[in-house]
Amino acid sequence: MKQVLIAALAIIIGINSTFAVVQAETTLHASATSLEDRVETRRSARLNADTSKSITELRALRQNRNRSRTPVTTRQYSSRRTFTPRSRARSSSSVRSVAPTRAKPTNLQSRMEQRRAMRLEALPSPLKFQVIEAVNMERAKMALAPLSAQIDLETSAQKHAEDMKARDFFSHENPDGIRSQGRIKATGYGVINAQECRCSYKVFLGENLAKGQTTIEQVIDEWMNSPTHRDAMLSKDYDDVGVGLIDDIWVLNFGKIEITIGG
Repeated sequence: MKQVLIAALAIIIGINSTFAVVQAETTLHASATSLEDRVETRRSARLNADTSKSITELRALRQNRNRSRTPVTTRQYSSRRTFTPRSRARSSSSVRSVAPTRAKPTNLQSRMEQRRAMRLEALPSPLKFQVIEAVNMERAKMALAPLSAQIDLETSAQKHAEDMKARDFFSHENPDGIRSQGRIKATGYGVINAQECRCSYKVFLGENLAKGQTTIEQVIDEWMNSPTHRDAMLSKDYDDVGVGLIDDIWVLNFGKIEITIGG
């Protein structure tokens, strides 16, 4: 009986020892760190951190670091949010600053159109230009330089044509006794102040009239068949010409200005 009790007691002691070992192993596994904790522990060791810190302290450190990262992310997001309106504002201001420059081409274009209109006004009409071309064709046959359209000569010729129609006369001299030279110089053509330019000059003026012709070919033929009118059209003394035309009244005003400096 005594031996049975001793055997039973030994069995009980053995079971308790086994349980203690199992409990110790269980406790050991329960206190083992997770992979994340072990990584954090090694990281702290590399950074010369205090390895005596507990797992709880390390977790608290990680949580604090995560919380410290959150404001940084927020600030970055906030920075992006605040940057976008500023960028748009600059775009708006750049559009506003560009707006005045867009008006410049319009103003420049307007000025260019005005200058173009002035140049076109200075040019003879298509019909008058055809008259000048016809005269220059006759000069070309004689190897003479072409005449150039001149606005002052055209003005005097046109005014004389209109005056002859309005006051019903046909002559180089108007009812006021003013002849072609006076009418042409009244426009400023050939008017030079010799003292100001300190020069000498010569002005050559002439005029052809015709009435009743209906085409350019007809009036040119009749002028070429008249010795005085032909001489004027083919004269070497003229460089410029202006045409006056209204209904069947035709006027050619010729001119040339020769200036000698210091003469």
